[in-house]
Amino acid sequence: ACPHSAPQPPLQDGNDPDPYVKTYLLPDPQKTTKRKTKVARKTCNPTYNEMLVYDGIPRGDLEQRELRLSVLSEEGFWENILLGEVGIRLRDLDLAQEKMGWFALGSRGHGTL
Repeated sequence: ACPHSAPQPPLQDGNDPDPYVKTYLLPDPQKTTKRKTKVARKTCNPTYNEMLVYDGIPRGDLEQRELRLSVLSEEGFWENILLGEVGIRLRDLDLAQEKMGWFALGSRGHGTL
């Protein structure tokens, strides 16, 4: 899967965010599936093209999980700001094929495919 995000609005203070993408395969109580991209500096239009590889997880298990993709802005010593997120049910994808596409980001808990 190659995560791509739609353009993000500037932060409340009018500055462009320093966005990055964080993903988890849910459920994941120990957070062992966390992946994180590099930060793109000062942009409302970041582009990410990274392959997500989960070795050792059987396909049947993957198909029961949700890929939680969050876009955040790195804010130094303060808590990072959630710009949007989406949940992607892996059973809706053909895991044998590369998936490229746009996903609409929503607020926490309201993401759509």
